[in-house]
Amino acid sequence: MGYRVVVVGAGMVGVLTAWELVQRGARVCLLDAGEVSGGTTGLGEGNVLCSDKDAGPELDLSVLALAMYADIEAWLGPEARIRRKGALIVHTDARTWAAEPARAERLRAAGVAAELLTPAELLACEPELTGAVHGALHVPGDLQCDPRSIVRALARRAAAEGADVREHTRVASLVVEAQTVVGVRLEGGAELRAPAVVVAAGPWSRELVEGAGLAFPLEPRKGQLVRLALSEPDEQFLRHKVVDGSYLLSVTSAATGRELSTVVETTWDGAIVLGSSRERSGFDPSVDPAVVAAMVERGARLVPGLAGLEVETTWVGFRPWLPDHLPAIGPSRRLPGLWLGTGHEGAGVALGPITGRALAAAICGAPPPMDLAPFSADRFAA
Repeated sequence: MGYRVVVVGAGMVGVLTAWELVQRGARVCLLDAGEVSGGTTGLGEGNVLCSDKDAGPELDLSVLALAMYADIEAWLGPEARIRRKGALIVHTDARTWAAEPARAERLRAAGVAAELLTPAELLACEPELTGAVHGALHVPGDLQCDPRSIVRALARRAAAEGADVREHTRVASLVVEAQTVVGVRLEGGAELRAPAVVVAAGPWSRELVEGAGLAFPLEPRKGQLVRLALSEPDEQFLRHKVVDGSYLLSVTSAATGRELSTVVETTWDGAIVLGSSRERSGFDPSVDPAVVAAMVERGARLVPGLAGLEVETTWVGFRPWLPDHLPAIGPSRRLPGLWLGTGHEGAGVALGPITGRALAAAICGAPPPMDLAPFSADRFAA
């Protein structure tokens, strides 16, 4: 029996697409050049956030995405390690704080619970956050999960239900005939044919898409993260995801240079994860000690208890970035047979499951859960 769909990339988007397709009875082949969740998905903080968004298609998608995590929790239970701890957008700059009441109203209009906190209310909410601030936005519905555990569990389940899951299988190119994508060509020359090919290879998607003839200006946006060890593991050292307001500017910036902001939270095993940096520098895997030191110093301005903690490990991840800050989700009309699920930048864990559901529904001829027009795969073709 042939494949209905070939999915390239076994991160959050690819695996959830394959899983949703299998639930709809489609025969699927899922391919990854490495191991399942061995790329961007397994390197992030596992956040599912509406708090860092603003009105528009990405916020609307995020609201649907957050709701879908109830399904994931029902499927996997404790294995998903979902912690509904909420997020705090903390403002040390009067300029970003001045804009926050209006943004809070836009979040509420989109269905997101959000409240403004005074410095005193913030301290009562998060006692370790004793740095000087103007106030904060509290979004209680945001959550943290274990994306690697989720993706690997659902890949196993998809395989048990008939999906052909192939790790360490590199796709060399898409197979195009008569201006239609009809399959993939593997390294070594073997071909796998299918009437639909989903490219969900995160920051590595561009070469495949442009090699097939579709303009797609996706870039890897490098980020560094730091794990700090508490003297005693304590998952309640910080009760929320804590984000400096400057992050709202960094995440929407198109600058090529390095940008730093502060995000900090405890992990499920009681350590501290600290970020964040962003730079468009290609696939440079090096950790810059100066960035590590700067992130720790900035984090300690908000949470003085971080000063002097041991750095356990540092690492680099690559976010798939598109110039208009929206992912590409859906079919190409210019290149029939090609479907895209990439470009989520730092929100792939959050938006991956709803992206997979939307792609699977549309491929199988059902209405997707949202309008795919803002995320058109062809929007850069001109």
